Amino acid sequence: MENENEIMLFEHEKLMKRSILLIISFFLFFTLNTVLFIIFQKNELFMLSLNRDIETIPSPLISDIFEIVFYGIIFLSLIVYIVFATMFIRKSFKKDYPFFKKIYNTADFFSVVPIFLFVVVLVNGLFFSLAQVDGESMQPNFCDNDTVVISYNSSIERNDILIIKYDDHFIIKKVVGLPGDKLVVNETGVYINDVLIESYLPSGSVDYDIIIPDNNYYALGDNRLHSLDSRIIGIFTEDKILGEVIYKLTNSTCG
Repeated sequence: MENENEIMLFEHEKLMKRSILLIISFFLFFTLNTVLFIIFQKNELFMLSLNRDIETIPSPLISDIFEIVFYGIIFLSLIVYIVFATMFIRKSFKKDYPFFKKIYNTADFFSVVPIFLFVVVLVNGLFFSLAQVDGESMQPNFCDNDTVVISYNSSIERNDILIIKYDDHFIIKKVVGLPGDKLVVNETGVYINDVLIESYLPSGSVDYDIIIPDNNYYALGDNRLHSLDSRIIGIFTEDKILGEVIYKLTNSTCG
């Protein structure tokens, strides 16, 4: 009998130590996730940004589903751990040990949630994001409503596809002119290093005869007849470039 009591006491003590670790680690990661969430609000492509606007940053369905699931998991796990922590503080395990153990097992199951969310928030905040193409300016390579993966940290090279902020909207364009390139734009077309890049110039095109300055880029849409790009709105500075499109998730055919 004494051995059984000793074993039970040992199990209780072991469970209490694990409970303390679970509660501390959960709320530490929850606090860390909250801090990262606030910091990454500055990233305009952060999928959980409170300022994310469907009209300026078209959001793919997968991103919307992720956001709903993200907040749902946080809410559910937070409730579980508040109940668990309350029972632990009130020492409910002394009154109903089997029920407390069930709550512990549930909390243990949810213990991976803050770690998983930490990884997701960190990756989305610092490295990659998703967006949805809006419009036909990059057809036939990118169609309206295509979902793309964006990298924040890629070096910019010629023919890269970039997400650029313009007038509170995000546009997708291809780089044709880099810093140091000779850029000439006149009534005959767009020339990069004396090579004709584009002959079609819409009304109101900006003329140039310059060496493109450092941290400046000249970018065009692939669908030149229907593209608001550098021919109209001029050279883009690097601080307006939010990321590079590195992959297209959808395999659509433009209409």
